[in-house]
Amino acid sequence: IITMAYYNQFEFAPAPWLPIQDRQVLDSVGKKAFDAHIGKAFDNPDFELSIVPDVNNYFAIDLFCRIRCSDVENKKLVVILPSPENAVFISVVENLNKYQISCRNVHVFFLYEYANEKGEVAPWQSPYSRSGHFMRYFYNRLDEHLRMPMSQIHYFTKENVQTYSDELEAVGGADVAYTALSWSGGIGAIDADGFPAGDMDEFRAMGSRLVTPMPEMIAHDSLRGMFGCSGDIANVPPCAATIGPKDLIAAKEIFDVEHLTPCGGRPAQQKFVSKLALFAPVAPNNPGSLLRTLKGTCYMSEMVATPGVYAPDEEWLIDALTEIEKKEKTEV
Repeated sequence: IITMAYYNQFEFAPAPWLPIQDRQVLDSVGKKAFDAHIGKAFDNPDFELSIVPDVNNYFAIDLFCRIRCSDVENKKLVVILPSPENAVFISVVENLNKYQISCRNVHVFFLYEYANEKGEVAPWQSPYSRSGHFMRYFYNRLDEHLRMPMSQIHYFTKENVQTYSDELEAVGGADVAYTALSWSGGIGAIDADGFPAGDMDEFRAMGSRLVTPMPEMIAHDSLRGMFGCSGDIANVPPCAATIGPKDLIAAKEIFDVEHLTPCGGRPAQQKFVSKLALFAPVAPNNPGSLLRTLKGTCYMSEMVATPGVYAPDEEWLIDALTEIEKKEKTEV
């Protein structure tokens, strides 16, 4: 008779290139429930978590309202945008056109942009440009007389990668930075490999730069619509021009969006990295953790906030196999 029993004795270290290797930290974080931390449940009272049914809707409403205020009050508005966020861009522009709201006071900066292995940054006219999606789905759809001057759209270029933070600082820093976590645990392209630091003070002082994203970041982006949601990792540019932690710290507010899931599936590639950002120690090897030290809100979709499937599986499996083992001992 072969006795069946469940032994969780198989141990292994995380893949060697991953920035967080502490198994105790990883296991502890994995057991955290997002629902238990809704609201201002963090050490920093200026940061909160909100779980919502439609993250894009919250994003679009917030951006629309800020642009409207900048028009009505005739005040400058500086935004850092992720891209491609085409659904949001289309929704916002439809309302700007409908209510004839001008973007004349809006300055746009981008979270990051693709670059090739030579450090050449994708121009916005390229199909491989993230900022190009903003131009096609926001700027081009906006009524011409409502558009911001082109000089107020700040693209990454090969020449300004190292000074992009200075450009942002020159206009007074961002009023709001819209951010999102990558599969590698970074904020956009701000990951542990591209921003190595001995401590958080050093990390927080780092500005814009050219980086080679971690492999998970390439895989993450290959699932986006601009690559056919196909996992075509060979078609994702290998480098990126990105803002730095100092630019997020200088922003008056953070609006973080976590909503990416595969088509038709329960898994979410932002589920575990969101747990790292919200619950693991604040440290340079956990770049997403910077968010919860700043003023802002993490808007998370209900799908991303669902528990990982392995936890309930493990519980029922232990119970089932324990019963089998008892039965076998009785029969022997």
